[in-house]
Amino acid sequence: MELTQSLEDYLEAILVVGKGRKIVRVKDIVRKLKVKAASVVGALKTLERNGLVIHERYGYVELTGKGKTIAEDVYKRHKTLYKFLKEVLNVPSAIADKDACNLEHYLSKESFENLLSFLDFVNKCPEKNPKWLGAFRHFQETNSFPEECEKERAMNLSIIKPGQSAKIKKIDADTNLKRRLLDMGVIPGDIVSVVKVAPLGDPIDIKIKNYHLSLRKEEAEKIIVEEIE
Repeated sequence: MELTQSLEDYLEAILVVGKGRKIVRVKDIVRKLKVKAASVVGALKTLERNGLVIHERYGYVELTGKGKTIAEDVYKRHKTLYKFLKEVLNVPSAIADKDACNLEHYLSKESFENLLSFLDFVNKCPEKNPKWLGAFRHFQETNSFPEECEKERAMNLSIIKPGQSAKIKKIDADTNLKRRLLDMGVIPGDIVSVVKVAPLGDPIDIKIKNYHLSLRKEEAEKIIVEEIE
């Protein structure tokens, strides 16, 4: 049986409520999910028919082994999504919890595993507060890049003067343009020299190794470089 979002929520609620107490009653689930008792009873009947819970009339509710496995999987997704929304995207707690509850039912296995890997990376990162995460926080609050990011964004090939050289750091372009520039020989790590610039700033004649290339200014702006010390 493919469970609905609602039924998965019931299994998760039984698991969560049961973590804080030895027994789970219908009224506990009502309080947790903020639904009517009749809705809980109806859901429990469906879950019981599918071998996911044990519930005797007016008695306690208990997850079966199969039901607990599903509930733990849903709960794990919820905690992971909440952590990502709250700690990485900086979403307020109440909204993060609500959104995690909705997302937990639809995320594919592949996306969830990658999200877990990303959070593991963030948690194990040698930097207590990675620069990129701090820069993102700054951008959220001010809608502008921190000074160090602005400096990097500004340091592109279009601002290099004729006669000057720089080291290609990366190509910050869409896939098609990036591939075309790579095919032309614009390779990160190589040294590029600006030979001359047209009067209106376009095109720009550059030299990489022993050959010349002519780039449009908008192309040169996508090539991030760093000064040669």
